[in-house]
Parts: sequence; C-alpha cells; structure tokens
Amino acid sequence: MSVYTADAVSLLSYLVDALPRTADRIFSEAEAGETIVQAPSTALAEVLYAVSRDEDVRGVTLTGTPEDARQALVGNGPISVASIDDAELAEYVQIIDELSIHDGLLVASHRVRETDAIITSDGVIADAGYETVWN
Repeated sequence: MSVYTADAVSLLSYLVDALPRTADRIFSEAEAGETIVQAPSTALAEVLYAVSRDEDVRGVTLTGTPEDARQALVGNGPISVASIDDAELAEYVQIIDELSIHDGLLVASHRVRETDAIITSDGVIADAGYETVWN
C-alpha cells in the first residue's frame, strides 16, 4: 500500500475541495482505504490555525471551526497523524540548514516514515531532491 506525507497546503486544499487531479486521486484513495496519507502534527496545527483565522484557500474562504477541520481530516477523514517525536527531530537536525522549519519538519517526517512521496505544491521541496506529487 502506498503511503504519502501531506503538507498543510494540501490539507487546506482538500478541505475546500480544490486539490489538483493527482493529489485529489491520492486523497480519494485514502478515503477508500486504498492508500495512506499521513500529516505531521505540525502541518495539522498550521491547518487548524488557518481555519481559526478564516483564511482563503484557492479563492475559497475557509468556514467552520478548527474542531470541524480536525474532524474532517482526522476524526472522520482520510488523514493519519504523524506525530513529531525524537526520530523526526533527529532527522530534522540533519537538514536544518537546507529548508524552512515547516518544510524541514515535513521532510523529516517523510524520511523517517519512508513514505513514497510528499503531497505538496512547494517547489523548494522538489528542488531539494525529494519526491513530490501535486498536479
């Protein structure tokens, strides 16, 4: 079974039904139990923060509460929480100079959990040599 790491942008896009085709297919497979989509706890925290601030995602204003978003993603949704622990932090210190905090923790989670790719529109991660999917 394929396993992916999702970033905050992909999670927010999922919430407003604005994922591009490839990412949408992966999330649909996760909804059907055919693949696994994991999100680092830091990415989920970013999403909950954005929802609490009613930010726009791809031209759609986020609605609902942070708890609604948590339920839609984790409680009743296709996302598994990938908690950041010592293994991820040990990996993060190896790449701390290469990426931002958010990107670094995302990549550290991906590397430690050996996921197939990172679901992200972030070109910096792809440019750093990590497998990504989006379009």
